[in-house]
Amino acid sequence: MDSDKLQVLSEHYSHTFDSLQTHLKKRDRLFMWALLLLVIMLFQLYTPSEATNLIAQLIEKKLEIKTQFNLFYIQSVIWFVLLAVVIKYFQSLIFIERQYSYLHSLEDLLSSEYEERAYTREGKSYLKKYPIFLNWASFLYTMLFPAILAVITISKIVSEYKQYGPKEVLVWFNISIFVFILISLGLYLYGIHRKPKNT
Repeated sequence: MDSDKLQVLSEHYSHTFDSLQTHLKKRDRLFMWALLLLVIMLFQLYTPSEATNLIAQLIEKKLEIKTQFNLFYIQSVIWFVLLAVVIKYFQSLIFIERQYSYLHSLEDLLSSEYEERAYTREGKSYLKKYPIFLNWASFLYTMLFPAILAVITISKIVSEYKQYGPKEVLVWFNISIFVFILISLGLYLYGIHRKPKNT
């Protein structure tokens, strides 16, 4: 490879790596938001009266709203925000996985010019003697968190249906959001765990 092409490829590799770091930070922020929303749902699930009082107090204090309103509407807002966060979170994870694959291919091209002694940061060097803790962290992200998401949302929607009944319109709105979350979760799990076809 001539020096000009090598320079362009090296700069492209650096830009790709910087972009990946930006998306990793975005993923971490989305993960924390998703956890926060799930904690709120768990709070509503196991201590509904305390959760309702606390939410009402927060709304009255922060928004200075004195009139009574349907707090089930707030639960629907939480469902909707959770759906938005989960979709963006899964999109971010899939993008990161795809970028890692692309980064590895760039490293293979570049490292071949240096007898495999350079440009192996995210590929061979990273995977060599891969720490057990990183495998554990990967399990938490890709298996345990999706399971927790499914368990909490299933429990929450069942609880809402039992409490408010099928005649409440917002129950059906929340059920539709729940279905969208499950579909997103299923597609994400299928995308990251399916084995690529041999070509």
